[in-house]
Formats: sequence, structure tokens, C-alpha cells
Amino acid sequence: MGTVPLFYCITIYAAVKYHSEIRKAAFMLASLKTIGWRIELALVGSLPPAIRNNMLIELWAALAFGAFFAATTPFLPVILRRAGATPTMLAIYTSQQFLGSVLTAFSIVLMRRRRTMNIITFSWLLSRSLFMLFAFLVHPVWMIALGSLFWLLEAFPNPGYTRILQKIYPDTIRGKVMSLVRVGRLSMVILITPLAGWALDHWGYRILFPLGSVLGIVSVLLFTRLEVNEGPLPVRQTKTLSELWKILREDRRFAEYLRSFAFYGTGTLMSWTVYPLVQVDRLHLNYSDLGLLGLAQSIFWLLGYLIWGRVVDRRGGLYVLRMNCAIAMLVPFSYIWATSPWMLLPAFMTQGIINAGWDMGLINAGIQLADPERVTEYAAVQGTVVGVRGMLVPLLSVGLLQLGVPMTGIFILSIGLMATAWVMFGNIQAPLPTQPSSITRYRWPIRFRWPWI
Repeated sequence: MGTVPLFYCITIYAAVKYHSEIRKAAFMLASLKTIGWRIELALVGSLPPAIRNNMLIELWAALAFGAFFAATTPFLPVILRRAGATPTMLAIYTSQQFLGSVLTAFSIVLMRRRRTMNIITFSWLLSRSLFMLFAFLVHPVWMIALGSLFWLLEAFPNPGYTRILQKIYPDTIRGKVMSLVRVGRLSMVILITPLAGWALDHWGYRILFPLGSVLGIVSVLLFTRLEVNEGPLPVRQTKTLSELWKILREDRRFAEYLRSFAFYGTGTLMSWTVYPLVQVDRLHLNYSDLGLLGLAQSIFWLLGYLIWGRVVDRRGGLYVLRMNCAIAMLVPFSYIWATSPWMLLPAFMTQGIINAGWDMGLINAGIQLADPERVTEYAAVQGTVVGVRGMLVPLLSVGLLQLGVPMTGIFILSIGLMATAWVMFGNIQAPLPTQPSSITRYRWPIRFRWPWI
């Protein structure tokens, strides 16, 4: 008997013997595909093929990024604290997370002569590759330097990403599509976060972070497969950087929006630097505790995307940000009274909801209030203002601590600033998105209509 007939005999024997198991596996795969299709249909409805293809590509990229995110950035402040970082060093790290936002205006200069997707790809590949180097780092100063460079490169091309979203998804469905993509990302975060906490306790960050970096690189390579017809940048978007600041003088509504957002962001960041001090110094949380609390946060983050995606399409991003102001006040309030790890559970759950609202609201509010032909410029101005605030507020928080202001006082100040922002957001008039039902909907072929309607 020759080799080929023997191979066929073995194949036939295996097929006969394991026929039921093969059928069960095929049935399970078909069931999973059907479930996935039903979830997609429930969340976003039926989409044109080109839009659906881009959505699925971004979804796969989001899954890989979710695994990368869960295995790296959430644990870095606690790792820094345990490595000997002082409160001032933690504040510096927190402020450096916004350095990339401050420099987003310079990405406009690069995008004048290079495609938006090329700038995004290069910046994100370099940023997510940096976590490979954590295998060789033990000193908190070098960790802060590398983490700061990561955040700079990660946020630098954000105006371009906003432009990509504007191009590939129509206004009437952008919120639902973004929510589905981010639900996929958060689903991966939910799966990976507890495992990452366990891995940090048993292996350490010098093994886990490089593994997470590989997944971050994969997410960028998947993202490059998006089909985007960018077209040429409008002439108004190719002028000098000084032209960007005319937006604040000419568009008073957008300027008022940025002032309101500055109050909201200052309120949230004022307490952000103090949270690791409570977690480590007062409550003595270990990585496993943080992993479980992070799991709860991720679940509510996922639920937040499901909620805010539909709210964005109906009420707009500005409404979402205002709702977040009201909800976010619960986070510092919980830290005031926390005496055990599980007393922080409401704070982590709330943080998940407002993380989704921040993500969905910030991008869509910028698009909602911007001139449609100048979205990249508006996003750059918004990113710069957000970045300046983000760099200064953590240092202000540490300064208050050094002056003797108790952590409770900082938390109360945060609540007051967020309440002020809630009022300011309510005074801004913004156009509502066009409802999908006003464009097309199913109707009975024979229906009664009153003659005067």
C-alpha cells in the first residue's frame, strides 16, 4: 500500500470514527456565527457592504487592542508606586499622558503632505512597540519616560483618526457602529484583565508587557486594512498652525464648549492623581484586587458603549458629555468613604460608564459642533486644549497635597468642578443628528392615511 492510499485510509477512518464530534464542532461554529450575526443586526442593523467590511476590520483591530490595553496601561500607575515612585512622579506621569494631545496640532502639518492613514500607522506601531522595552526596566524614572513617550505617540494622530471615522461611517449610524467596535474591544478587556492581574502577581510586568506589546502591534496591522477614501484635504485645513486658533475667536459656540469641557476634565483629573494613593497607601490593594475591580469596570464600560452609542445617534455627543458630568461625580464621592477594596466597586463601575461616554462623547461632540469641512482642524484644537489641561491639572493636584490640603478636600473640589461643567454644557445649543427613521424605515404596503396629513 502506497503512502497516498494510506493517507486516504487514515482520513476516512478518522472521519467515520469521529463523525459525531466533527458534526458537533461544525454545529458550534455555525451557532457562534449565527449569534454574532444576530448581535450585529441588533446593535447596528443592516449595513451597506463597504461600511460593514470596514466595521468588521476595525472590530478585529479593536479585539487585539483590547488585549494589549488590558495587559499594560491600567496597572502602570500601581507598578510605578510599588517601584518607588513618589506622588510627584505619579503626577508627572499622569500629566505626560496628555503630551500627545498637546502636540496634535502638529499632526496637521504632517497630514498636509502625507496620507492620514500613514501617519496613524507609523505613530501607533512605534508607541505600542515601546512596551517591549519594559522587559529591561526596573527604575520608575525610566518607566515614566517610556510611558510618557507611549502616550505622546498614541494620542498624536487623534485628529486623523477622527477624520477617518467621519469618512468611513455616516452620521446617522456612526454612534452604533462605534459602540459595536468598542463593545468588542471591551469584551476582550473583560476576558484579559483578571488574567493580567494574576500574571502580574506571578510573572511580573517584565514578561507580561512585552507579550501585550505583540498584540498591540497586531491591532495596528489589522487597522491598516480599512478601506478609506480620504480624498484631498480641503484648502482651509492646510494653512499654518496660527490659523487653527482663529477657530476659537470665530466660533464662539465651540469656544464655550471647550471651556465647559475644561471644567469637566479638570474635575476628573484633579482626583485622578490621588486615586493610586488611596488604592496603595490606604487600602493596600494587590494586583488581583485591581484585576477584579477592573473586571467590574470593564463590564460597565461595555454596557456604557451599548447605551451611549444609541444616545449619540439620537441626541448627539454633547448630550452624552453632559450626562457624564452628572454620573462622574460618584467616583470621587466613593473614594472619600472607601475603607475596604469592595467599597471602591461603585467607583470602578461608574468609571466604566463614563469611560465609554468620554470616548463616544468627545469624538462625536467635536464632529457635531465642527464645520464639516474642517473636522481635522477642530479635532486638533480640541486635542490641544484637552492636552494642556491634562498636563497642568495633575501637577496642581500634587501642589494642593503638598500645601496640606487633604485628599477628601481634593475630591470635594473635583465634585464642584464637575457640577459647574454640567451647568455650562446645558447652555450650549448644538444641532441634533438626523434620525435614521427620517431617512428610511419599513412601512406596510397598504396603510391608511388621513387626507389632511
